[in-house]
Amino acid sequence: MVEPIPVLMYHSIAPPIDGWAFSYLSIHPDVFEDHVLTLESAGYVPVMLADLYEYVAGRRRLPPKAIVLTFDDGYLDNWVFAFPILRRHGFKGTVFASTDFIDRRDPKRPNLDDVREGRVKHDDLKWNGFLSAAEMRHMMLSEVMDVQGHCKTHTWYFTSPEIVDFHHPGDGYPWLAWNARPERKPLYLEEDQSGFLPLGAPVYAHAKAATARRYFADPSVEQKLADYVETHGGAGLFHKQGWRDDLEKVSAGILRKGLNDRYESEAERMTRLREEIMLSKQELERLVDKKIDFLCWPGGAYDETAVDVAGQSGYLAWTLSSRDRHRKKNRPGEDPRWIDRTAAVPWWYFRGRKVCTVDGEFLKRTIAAYKDFKFAGLSLKWLKLGRLLGRYVA
Repeated sequence: MVEPIPVLMYHSIAPPIDGWAFSYLSIHPDVFEDHVLTLESAGYVPVMLADLYEYVAGRRRLPPKAIVLTFDDGYLDNWVFAFPILRRHGFKGTVFASTDFIDRRDPKRPNLDDVREGRVKHDDLKWNGFLSAAEMRHMMLSEVMDVQGHCKTHTWYFTSPEIVDFHHPGDGYPWLAWNARPERKPLYLEEDQSGFLPLGAPVYAHAKAATARRYFADPSVEQKLADYVETHGGAGLFHKQGWRDDLEKVSAGILRKGLNDRYESEAERMTRLREEIMLSKQELERLVDKKIDFLCWPGGAYDETAVDVAGQSGYLAWTLSSRDRHRKKNRPGEDPRWIDRTAAVPWWYFRGRKVCTVDGEFLKRTIAAYKDFKFAGLSLKWLKLGRLLGRYVA
């Protein structure tokens, strides 16, 4: 049987950030190092996406235990923690960076290597943020970490006049601030951006940028809801029971009137998709001084039009979403334009509850099951059962 090549999907490699809406994406550096040590001891050989592409296209061979590590979004912690850990163990990976989030101050900040060499203390490390071009170039020159494309905005856009929520303290929609002040996006993990739009602002039905047909709401709706909140206690309104019902009644009264709203045209959407996919590729190539060949769809969102633009932009291949995998496993004879990935999630959940950390042993058995090793699926089930019993019987 032709060997499938696992492509592991990571995001943030850092201690959890309190209050972060996407903290579930973070794997602690100690757990990540356990992943790398386990892969190393099991004989896995790290390769890059270009190697994978040539393998699936049938133009080269790879070791039986080849594996690809990828890191989405371009978090600063990929430089601070992931990069030194990979280099220490002779591993390598690929960061997918969204251009809107690149830190344009272009710093090169201390990382674990600086701690090990005595230049800074571990407690002085800062990791709440996003990579700069200087940090990405340094990682690339080391041949430990490659950089590839992750579109431009990595955001959500409104798609209809249906109001599904209202901006309120702790609402978990950081992208509302991104869209209001896009120039501050690289700093959103460093500062409170909840004030970038008024409390009570409507949150309309929305979708990820690559698949959305944007809806442009009448700004008077937001203004009237914001005025209502301000005159009824401000932030204190959201401590009262029934605040949502109150705002829904106010918004219903506004929406019954004539609105100055609209949807983007097909021509506008095509222009936006070219900026999202094609121009972001060109910008990233300028920033890191290399050709960008591979695209990771933010949130796994794409449609036929977006894929066409990716092909026209010169990308060789792009990632599959989980909904489209259809048993593709990165083997020769498959379409090399599509990259199947396996999520290296930080926790194993059972019925919505955290059961255990996905440590190296858990990851190793997950990979074996992915590769259809004999009894691997059963072995993973036994591990899950043992940890489930340990969690709920202890």
